[in-house]
Amino acid sequence: MLIVHYEKYEGISIEHCSRVYGPAEDTFLIMDYIIPGNNVLEVGCGTGIISVYCSKLGRKVTCCDVSEEARNCCERNAIRNHVDLEILDSQLFHRIEGTFDTIIFNPPYLPTDDRYEEATQWNGGQDGFDVIRPFLHDAHRHLEDHGSVYIILSSLTDINTLIEEYPQYTFMEKARQSFFFETIYLYQLFKKPGH
Repeated sequence: MLIVHYEKYEGISIEHCSRVYGPAEDTFLIMDYIIPGNNVLEVGCGTGIISVYCSKLGRKVTCCDVSEEARNCCERNAIRNHVDLEILDSQLFHRIEGTFDTIIFNPPYLPTDDRYEEATQWNGGQDGFDVIRPFLHDAHRHLEDHGSVYIILSSLTDINTLIEEYPQYTFMEKARQSFFFETIYLYQLFKKPGH
């Protein structure tokens, strides 16, 4: 069992779990720049580090994952860090009710057709948007009018095309981090009036 202590993030300790996406650069980009509202939803919570962090900031947090391993890992990490999370079994918004001030999603965003089981953690399909599109299709229905969505996107995909596909949102780049092979972006999305 690998336990990692993240002193920078409210002293959180996280168990890294087999077959669950562990905290990485995209995770920390979110945690470094989000300003969560009072009522937070994290979609695809993985180890739960982002949800635990938001809860330690005093927010009410609901999180979900389709993976049983991820939900169990998230629950253990919530207990380890003495926070209360509502952890749901849900594929994106399928079992989510109500609206939230802040919705957070670190999606599988790589444009790849990898088909083995663990690839679901990063496989975004041929254009990288296979999971992002259904998320954006429904996210605004669960977002308070004053709220926002935080989502990671990659330079390996056609972000401008995605923005054009979803005119119900205003996309604002919040932060970026560059590597030799790609740049990852944290976008903050706001719901346009009437949507």
